[in-house]
Amino acid sequence: MFRLVVVVLLITMAAGCRRSDPAPPHVNVESLPVIQSKAGGELILLSAGTFTMGDSAGREDETPHEVGVSAFYLDKLPVTQELYTKVMGVNPSKRKDPKCPVEKTQWTDAVRFCNKVSELEGLAPCYNLDTWECDFAADGYRLPTEAEWEYACRAGSTGKYGFGDDEKELPKYAWLKPHSLGKTQPVGQKSPNRWGLFDMHGNVWQWCNDWHSDTYYKGSPKVNPHGPTTGKMRVLRGGAWDSTPEKCRVAYRNKEFPAFTDACFGADSYGFRRAKNATPSRAVSAANPADKKPVVEKKPDPPKLPPTSGKVDLATLKGTIVFSSDRSGSMKIWTMHASGKNAKQLTKSAGADADPRFSPDGKRILYTTLRGGFPEIWLMNRDGSEPKLVTKGSQGSWAPDGKSIVFINDNQTFVRELATGKERLVIPKTWERCGVPSFSPDGKRVAVASRHLGDIRIFLLGINDKEGKETVQLETEEACCTPVWSMDGKKILYQTVNGHIHEVGIDGKSPDQLTFGADIQHDARYSPDGTMIIFCRAPNADGPWQICVQRVNGDEEFVAITKEGSNQLPDWHGEE
Repeated sequence: MFRLVVVVLLITMAAGCRRSDPAPPHVNVESLPVIQSKAGGELILLSAGTFTMGDSAGREDETPHEVGVSAFYLDKLPVTQELYTKVMGVNPSKRKDPKCPVEKTQWTDAVRFCNKVSELEGLAPCYNLDTWECDFAADGYRLPTEAEWEYACRAGSTGKYGFGDDEKELPKYAWLKPHSLGKTQPVGQKSPNRWGLFDMHGNVWQWCNDWHSDTYYKGSPKVNPHGPTTGKMRVLRGGAWDSTPEKCRVAYRNKEFPAFTDACFGADSYGFRRAKNATPSRAVSAANPADKKPVVEKKPDPPKLPPTSGKVDLATLKGTIVFSSDRSGSMKIWTMHASGKNAKQLTKSAGADADPRFSPDGKRILYTTLRGGFPEIWLMNRDGSEPKLVTKGSQGSWAPDGKSIVFINDNQTFVRELATGKERLVIPKTWERCGVPSFSPDGKRVAVASRHLGDIRIFLLGINDKEGKETVQLETEEACCTPVWSMDGKKILYQTVNGHIHEVGIDGKSPDQLTFGADIQHDARYSPDGTMIIFCRAPNADGPWQICVQRVNGDEEFVAITKEGSNQLPDWHGEE
């Protein structure tokens, strides 16, 4: 699976987990029984109890109600990349560090992990992988119910957080925005709650077993509620490294599709921890379960790029290309002649930079930079001079008149007037997972990738249609993202989850695959005259990425413009 545009680059730029040297502040932790998982990790025994679940001052789906839970075990720490890799043989995380929590996990990944650990330890797996139903009577590992998670997080507290109501104290217990520096952190570095559980707030969202329902609390069973019997999304709790204090509240309920296509949003901060019954009613035995080791499949060597042959003569190309490159050591914005000659670095700040876009007149460049670990949109002159902050967010794209931009902030799409600074939401509020917006040539519509219906798809909507009444979903065969309008506004260029560039009419007719091969291609843009596309190409998602060009109406042949370093996110303007 390949990575998106800016989000991926920003993650690459900020890759790695920052370790915290100071010891966490002292907390009066109760001494509770602990068991060692034979596969790895410790689980704490939480005794049975009752509590008020929800928040009267919270959102509509947080209706306070009394709940009782039986005794159960819960992981002391979120499952780490080290443990996940040991059990599953792979590490799906994009911020690789064995001590950091595993992330970019789907609910189905977490469930498979729980079953695998159960099998390795000779326990009865809780999940039927055909139906995804959980057998709560089994003695194996599972995800905590939403009630169990909140009970554990509160640890006897009745406040907004597991330690009380004071938001200023939250950084002592949680990695969150902006203290996380824009990335996950090694587990167990902050203070635990009263019951000795670490990272219940922040770092990564934690999957729960339950289906999500806005109204479930109003009729929830009073003892051991397991959530609705059906649904579309599963519950996530706790907040993450990029969350605000509001989303780290103990009662805050997040939701996500259990199996989603992560083509356009880079590393989702979704992790988990295991739960286990304290007094299971059904168990199985196995001889020497500790001797069982996971089978690690050897990955095939990554495919090599095809030879750089094609019909395009680089010497005939005109104009200027702006792009992101790590050839100077970290990701910065560069320009070069369309032929690939005269490359010049434009940005030199301490932050990592990506996603450059020429203004319609070619005199300015919009780009995304990391400041304090979080993305901001900046603007500079064509030669790199006079850089200035525009707004918080990423993936900025120009309106055709150059007077406003469309961009992403907190996964939603906004338009900002550059002269006045006024910003407004241009999508329905329920679209919580959006990215890569693009203005139509007439400035009346935007194309945006969104995951609010499940798979990543492209939607076209008017800039004044916040209710989505006139929204058109492109009927593409595969999940896709990164929409770009053609010069005449009649077609959309996009990339698929399988790593190829396609073009389709805005009516959804006449889809055409433009790039081919075993490698992956993404982030395509039209040439100034619309006869060619410029895009990135790599043997696998880790690169190295090279900028290539080919004719829209030609065959699958292409020509690579760059060779040095890893180069991504190109934009092409006709002025030299």
